[in-house]
Amino acid sequence: MTNTSRSSIRGPEAVQRSLIDAALQLMSLRSPRQISGRELAKTAGVNYGLIHHYFGSKDAVFAAAVTESTEAMARRWEVAGLLPLNTTDEAATYRTFSKLELDGNDSPVTDLLHRIVAGQAEAQGRKTTDKDLLAEVALCAALQFGWGAFEPEISNGLAAYDIDLHELRHRVSNLSMRLANESGA
Repeated sequence: MTNTSRSSIRGPEAVQRSLIDAALQLMSLRSPRQISGRELAKTAGVNYGLIHHYFGSKDAVFAAAVTESTEAMARRWEVAGLLPLNTTDEAATYRTFSKLELDGNDSPVTDLLHRIVAGQAEAQGRKTTDKDLLAEVALCAALQFGWGAFEPEISNGLAAYDIDLHELRHRVSNLSMRLANESGA
């Protein structure tokens, strides 16, 4: 959501929150490399100079947004597991990860997957080297990220069949819950 009133955002916490929210919003549409600092500031509804004042650079804002998203997903997945699929509006966060252009070990997805494997192994009394566990995590992560990344395209593609997004989300969530129950994931 774009802020139209710059005067309503005051104080360090509010400015930082607005910049991180804007970064998440924009990264769900394009790679951070395609987003200028001025566009980020405009979307956040703050002065461009505040990016540098509070974060040092636009890249640091994007890094903070990715870290926050990774932590939120990890907390949820560590407690609830990977399935059922997250078909809420929050799933748009996965689009952020699909737009990131990252280098190997620096990927927050790698860190997130390591946390999920460890959490699921502990929750299920399995070893982190269990090949079936690793396959379950891989499949569930692919489903989570795939749905989040492509939900708009999927719903647009299926719109001709007279199914609305709310109903589609509900059915996809139910189907993924059945998959979770069958696999023990």
